[in-house]
Amino acid sequence: MGTGNHVHDFIGALTRVVYKRAWANYAIPAGTEITPGLPPKNEHYFDWIVILEAVSRSRGTFRMAELGAGWAPWIVRAALATRQMPEVDQLELLAIEADPTHFGWILEHFQDNGLDPGRFHLLHGAASGRSESLRFPVIGDPDVDYGASLNKAKSNIDTIQVQGYTVEEIIGQFTGPLDCLHVDIQGAEYDCLPAAMGLLKQQVKSVMVGTHLSDEAHDRLSEQFREAGWQEMMNLPRNRTSLTPWGEIALNDGLLWYRNPGLI
Repeated sequence: MGTGNHVHDFIGALTRVVYKRAWANYAIPAGTEITPGLPPKNEHYFDWIVILEAVSRSRGTFRMAELGAGWAPWIVRAALATRQMPEVDQLELLAIEADPTHFGWILEHFQDNGLDPGRFHLLHGAASGRSESLRFPVIGDPDVDYGASLNKAKSNIDTIQVQGYTVEEIIGQFTGPLDCLHVDIQGAEYDCLPAAMGLLKQQVKSVMVGTHLSDEAHDRLSEQFREAGWQEMMNLPRNRTSLTPWGEIALNDGLLWYRNPGLI
Protein backbone atom coordinates (compact mmCIF):
# COMPACT_ATOMS: atom_id res chain seq x y z
CA MET A 1 0.00 0.00 0.00
CA GLY A 2 1.36 3.40 -0.97
CA THR A 3 2.45 5.88 1.71
CA GLY A 4 3.11 8.98 -0.36
CA ASN A 5 6.68 9.08 1.00
CA HIS A 6 8.23 5.84 -0.24
CA VAL A 7 9.07 3.86 -3.33
CA HIS A 8 8.41 0.12 -3.18
CA ASP A 9 10.23 -2.87 -4.65
CA PHE A 10 9.19 -6.42 -5.41
CA ILE A 11 10.82 -7.86 -2.28
CA GLY A 12 8.63 -5.65 -0.09
CA ALA A 13 11.14 -2.95 0.92
CA LEU A 14 9.99 0.63 1.45
CA THR A 15 12.53 3.35 0.66
CA ARG A 16 11.97 7.02 1.49
CA VAL A 17 12.13 9.23 -1.57
CA VAL A 18 14.17 11.83 0.34
CA TYR A 19 17.14 9.47 0.04
CA LYS A 20 17.29 10.18 -3.72
CA ARG A 21 16.00 13.50 -4.98
CA ALA A 22 14.84 12.11 -8.35
CA TRP A 23 12.54 9.56 -6.73
CA ALA A 24 9.96 12.09 -5.55
CA ASN A 25 7.97 11.60 -8.76
CA TYR A 26 7.67 7.87 -8.09
CA ALA A 27 6.17 7.99 -4.59
CA ILE A 28 2.89 6.08 -4.57
CA PRO A 29 0.00 8.09 -3.07
CA ALA A 30 -1.09 7.03 0.39
CA GLY A 31 -3.68 4.27 0.38
CA THR A 32 -3.05 3.22 -3.23
CA GLU A 33 -2.63 -0.51 -3.81
CA ILE A 34 0.49 -1.38 -5.76
CA THR A 35 2.18 -4.41 -7.30
CA PRO A 36 5.86 -3.53 -7.81
CA GLY A 37 7.59 -5.01 -10.85
CA LEU A 38 10.99 -6.62 -11.09
CA PRO A 39 14.01 -4.29 -10.82
CA PRO A 40 15.26 -2.56 -13.98
CA LYS A 41 18.28 -4.05 -15.70
CA ASN A 42 20.81 -1.42 -14.72
CA GLU A 43 24.06 -1.75 -12.76
CA HIS A 44 22.15 -2.45 -9.53
CA TYR A 45 20.55 -5.52 -11.10
CA PHE A 46 23.69 -7.39 -10.09
CA ASP A 47 23.33 -6.38 -6.43
CA TRP A 48 19.94 -8.08 -6.50
CA ILE A 49 21.43 -11.24 -8.01
CA VAL A 50 24.22 -11.43 -5.45
CA ILE A 51 22.12 -10.88 -2.33
CA LEU A 52 19.26 -13.14 -3.40
CA GLU A 53 21.69 -15.90 -4.35
CA ALA A 54 23.28 -15.61 -0.89
CA VAL A 55 19.87 -15.72 0.81
CA SER A 56 18.84 -18.77 -1.22
CA ARG A 57 21.89 -20.69 0.06
CA SER A 58 21.51 -19.70 3.70
CA ARG A 59 20.39 -22.04 6.46
CA GLY A 60 19.78 -21.26 10.14
CA THR A 61 21.33 -17.83 10.63
CA PHE A 62 21.75 -15.44 7.71
CA ARG A 63 24.78 -13.20 8.18
CA MET A 64 25.61 -10.18 6.03
CA ALA A 65 27.69 -7.01 6.20
CA GLU A 66 27.30 -3.95 3.96
CA LEU A 67 30.36 -1.68 3.90
CA GLY A 68 29.81 1.85 2.61
CA ALA A 69 26.13 1.25 3.19
CA GLY A 70 24.50 4.59 2.32
CA TRP A 71 21.02 3.97 3.74
CA ALA A 72 21.73 0.17 3.77
CA PRO A 73 19.41 -0.82 0.91
CA TRP A 74 20.99 -4.19 0.17
CA ILE A 75 21.23 -5.54 3.68
CA VAL A 76 17.60 -4.59 4.36
CA ARG A 77 16.46 -6.20 1.12
CA ALA A 78 18.37 -9.36 1.99
CA ALA A 79 16.79 -9.41 5.44
CA LEU A 80 13.31 -9.11 3.93
CA ALA A 81 14.12 -11.85 1.42
CA THR A 82 14.93 -14.27 4.26
CA ARG A 83 11.26 -14.08 5.29
CA GLN A 84 10.55 -16.24 2.26
CA MET A 85 13.10 -18.81 3.45
CA PRO A 86 11.74 -21.12 6.16
CA GLU A 87 15.28 -22.51 6.49
CA VAL A 88 16.44 -19.16 7.92
CA ASP A 89 15.35 -18.38 11.46
CA GLN A 90 17.87 -15.76 12.66
CA LEU A 91 19.62 -12.67 11.31
CA GLU A 92 23.02 -11.16 12.02
CA LEU A 93 23.47 -7.91 10.12
CA LEU A 94 26.13 -5.21 10.08
CA ALA A 95 26.10 -1.93 8.16
CA ILE A 96 28.87 0.66 8.29
CA GLU A 97 28.57 4.21 6.92
CA ALA A 98 30.73 7.27 7.50
CA ASP A 99 28.47 10.15 6.49
CA PRO A 100 26.32 11.15 9.50
CA THR A 101 23.20 11.94 7.46
CA HIS A 102 23.37 8.66 5.60
CA PHE A 103 23.96 6.84 8.88
CA GLY A 104 20.81 8.40 10.32
CA TRP A 105 18.95 7.18 7.27
CA ILE A 106 20.11 3.62 8.00
CA LEU A 107 18.36 3.71 11.37
CA GLU A 108 15.24 5.14 9.73
CA HIS A 109 15.32 2.62 6.87
CA PHE A 110 15.57 -0.32 9.26
CA GLN A 111 12.58 0.94 11.23
CA ASP A 112 10.53 1.61 8.08
CA ASN A 113 11.01 -2.02 7.11
CA GLY A 114 10.18 -3.61 10.44
CA LEU A 115 13.77 -4.20 11.56
CA ASP A 116 14.82 -3.07 15.04
CA PRO A 117 18.12 -1.13 14.65
CA GLY A 118 19.04 -2.01 18.21
CA ARG A 119 19.27 -5.72 17.36
CA PHE A 120 22.02 -5.29 14.77
CA HIS A 121 25.51 -3.86 14.37
CA LEU A 122 25.05 -0.44 12.78
CA LEU A 123 28.35 1.44 12.82
CA HIS A 124 28.95 5.13 12.17
CA GLY A 125 32.43 4.88 10.71
CA ALA A 126 34.47 3.83 7.70
CA ALA A 127 35.82 0.49 6.55
CA SER A 128 39.56 0.94 6.39
CA GLY A 129 42.88 -0.78 6.62
CA ARG A 130 43.47 1.04 9.90
CA SER A 131 41.64 0.98 13.23
CA GLU A 132 41.95 4.66 14.09
CA SER A 133 40.23 8.03 13.85
CA LEU A 134 40.06 9.09 10.18
CA ARG A 135 39.10 12.19 8.21
CA PHE A 136 36.00 11.95 6.01
CA PRO A 137 34.58 14.67 3.72
CA VAL A 138 31.57 16.74 4.70
CA ILE A 139 28.78 16.07 2.16
CA GLY A 140 26.75 19.07 1.06
CA ASP A 141 23.92 17.18 -0.68
CA PRO A 142 23.45 13.79 1.01
CA ASP A 143 20.55 12.81 -1.29
CA VAL A 144 22.79 13.29 -4.35
CA ASP A 145 26.34 12.49 -3.27
CA TYR A 146 26.98 8.85 -2.38
CA GLY A 147 30.57 8.89 -3.63
CA ALA A 148 32.40 10.49 -0.70
CA SER A 149 35.51 8.61 0.37
CA LEU A 150 38.47 8.60 2.69
CA ASN A 151 40.64 9.44 -0.32
CA LYS A 152 38.62 12.57 -1.09
CA ALA A 153 39.18 13.82 2.44
CA LYS A 154 42.77 14.59 1.48
CA SER A 155 41.61 17.39 -0.83
CA ASN A 156 38.42 18.41 0.97
CA ILE A 157 38.52 21.56 3.09
CA ASP A 158 35.61 20.49 5.30
CA THR A 159 36.02 17.11 6.99
CA ILE A 160 34.77 15.24 10.02
CA GLN A 161 36.47 12.61 12.15
CA VAL A 162 35.09 9.07 11.98
CA GLN A 163 36.27 5.78 13.40
CA GLY A 164 38.02 3.41 11.03
CA TYR A 165 37.09 -0.28 11.25
CA THR A 166 39.25 -3.02 9.77
CA VAL A 167 37.82 -6.08 8.05
CA GLU A 168 39.03 -8.13 11.02
CA GLU A 169 37.04 -5.95 13.43
CA ILE A 170 33.95 -6.09 11.23
CA ILE A 171 33.98 -9.85 10.77
CA GLY A 172 34.67 -10.25 14.48
CA GLN A 173 31.14 -8.97 15.21
CA PHE A 174 29.62 -12.19 13.80
CA THR A 175 29.16 -15.58 15.44
CA GLY A 176 29.87 -17.53 12.25
CA PRO A 177 30.75 -17.22 8.55
CA LEU A 178 29.10 -14.43 6.58
CA ASP A 179 26.75 -15.44 3.80
CA CYS A 180 27.45 -12.18 1.98
CA LEU A 181 29.88 -9.28 2.21
CA HIS A 182 28.77 -6.27 0.14
CA VAL A 183 31.52 -3.67 -0.36
CA ASP A 184 31.11 -0.21 -1.91
CA ILE A 185 33.70 1.99 -0.21
CA GLN A 186 34.86 4.28 -3.03
CA GLY A 187 38.46 3.13 -3.41
CA ALA A 188 39.17 1.99 0.14
CA GLU A 189 38.56 -1.59 -1.06
CA TYR A 190 42.20 -1.68 -2.19
CA ASP A 191 43.35 -0.65 1.27
CA CYS A 192 41.37 -3.07 3.42
CA LEU A 193 40.53 -6.21 1.38
CA PRO A 194 43.94 -7.52 0.18
CA ALA A 195 45.38 -7.42 3.71
CA ALA A 196 42.41 -9.46 4.97
CA MET A 197 42.30 -12.02 2.15
CA GLY A 198 43.17 -14.92 4.44
CA LEU A 199 40.47 -14.04 6.96
CA LEU A 200 37.91 -13.51 4.18
CA LYS A 201 38.66 -16.99 2.86
CA GLN A 202 38.01 -18.45 6.32
CA GLN A 203 34.89 -16.46 7.24
CA VAL A 204 33.00 -15.25 4.13
CA LYS A 205 30.97 -17.30 1.64
CA SER A 206 30.32 -14.64 -0.98
CA VAL A 207 31.87 -11.21 -1.68
CA MET A 208 30.63 -8.45 -3.98
CA VAL A 209 32.88 -5.44 -4.49
CA GLY A 210 32.10 -2.23 -6.33
CA THR A 211 35.49 -1.10 -7.68
CA HIS A 212 36.77 2.43 -8.22
CA LEU A 213 39.86 4.50 -9.08
CA SER A 214 41.31 2.64 -12.10
CA ASP A 215 41.08 -0.41 -14.34
CA GLU A 216 44.54 -1.45 -13.17
CA ALA A 217 43.44 -1.46 -9.52
CA HIS A 218 40.28 -3.41 -10.45
CA ASP A 219 42.33 -6.03 -12.31
CA ARG A 220 44.86 -6.32 -9.49
CA LEU A 221 42.15 -6.94 -6.90
CA SER A 222 40.44 -9.53 -9.08
CA GLU A 223 43.74 -11.36 -9.49
CA GLN A 224 44.25 -11.37 -5.72
CA PHE A 225 40.85 -13.03 -5.23
CA ARG A 226 41.61 -15.67 -7.86
CA GLU A 227 45.06 -16.37 -6.41
CA ALA A 228 43.45 -16.87 -2.98
CA GLY A 229 41.22 -19.60 -4.43
CA TRP A 230 37.92 -17.77 -4.85
CA GLN A 231 35.51 -18.77 -7.61
CA GLU A 232 34.91 -15.83 -9.92
CA MET A 233 31.21 -15.39 -10.62
CA MET A 234 31.30 -11.97 -12.28
CA ASN A 235 34.02 -9.53 -13.32
CA LEU A 236 32.77 -6.39 -15.06
CA PRO A 237 34.96 -3.34 -15.74
CA ARG A 238 34.32 0.26 -14.76
CA ASN A 239 32.76 2.99 -16.90
CA ARG A 240 31.56 0.95 -19.84
CA THR A 241 28.74 -1.15 -21.20
CA SER A 242 29.21 -4.89 -20.80
CA LEU A 243 27.43 -7.78 -22.45
CA THR A 244 25.99 -9.96 -19.67
CA PRO A 245 23.60 -12.94 -19.56
CA TRP A 246 20.88 -10.32 -18.90
CA GLY A 247 21.76 -8.15 -21.90
CA GLU A 248 23.97 -5.11 -22.37
CA ILE A 249 24.23 -3.15 -19.13
CA ALA A 250 26.14 0.07 -18.48
CA LEU A 251 28.14 0.34 -15.28
CA ASN A 252 29.83 3.27 -13.57
CA ASP A 253 31.61 1.32 -10.83
CA GLY A 254 33.33 -1.94 -11.68
CA LEU A 255 31.93 -5.16 -10.24
CA LEU A 256 33.65 -8.17 -8.73
CA TRP A 257 31.65 -11.09 -7.36
CA TYR A 258 33.35 -14.14 -5.87
CA ARG A 259 32.14 -17.26 -4.08
CA ASN A 260 34.20 -19.23 -1.60
CA PRO A 261 34.40 -22.92 -2.61
CA GLY A 262 35.69 -23.78 0.85
CA LEU A 263 32.48 -22.63 2.56
CA ILE A 264 29.81 -23.26 -0.11
